[in-house]
Amino acid sequence: MNSMTSSRTRTALTLMTGLGMAAFVSATALAQNNQPAPTPDEAGAITARVHGTFQDSTGGLGVLSGDMSILRFEVRNGTVTAVGQIVGALADSAGNPLGRVNQPLELPIGNVASSCNQIRMDLASADADVLQTPIHFDKEVAGFDSRQGNGMVPKALAVLCAAKDLLQGKPTPDALAQALNNVATAAASTQGR
Repeated sequence: MNSMTSSRTRTALTLMTGLGMAAFVSATALAQNNQPAPTPDEAGAITARVHGTFQDSTGGLGVLSGDMSILRFEVRNGTVTAVGQIVGALADSAGNPLGRVNQPLELPIGNVASSCNQIRMDLASADADVLQTPIHFDKEVAGFDSRQGNGMVPKALAVLCAAKDLLQGKPTPDALAQALNNVATAAASTQGR
């Protein structure tokens, strides 16, 4: 029974922290930012909602919640890595805001799938420093769908189909990174239309 109460308490604290983060992110989105957000030319069309946790000063579990815009892909130690920008916020285990986040973030990727209309990939769980705090990022899904709103199909169709064709085999990390960079470039170029 004590285990059940402890589990409910953790669930309640997680919910309160999440609500606090949502309020903080909403409020700070309206405030002036010390670091400029990526311009439309710099913003990635391949995006993911990312979440992470860290041990705060009280020993509790703090949270990071944000959006990652993927700008490019690189091969690091034989693994394709998404290089982008995360914009979000950190909160401690009590839900108190600790700071806004707007900085580069690199996460390994895997399980890439593509059709001629969309691409999706897993962002691996990984550790990274954010606002001088070691964060453990959860596994997430990133993607781009050319059919969503912007009439991007003509510009992205060829590179999405090429990625689909490449993924039918076993591409090298370099070939996969190049195909993903082609998609990222085509998708980003459609944003500034």
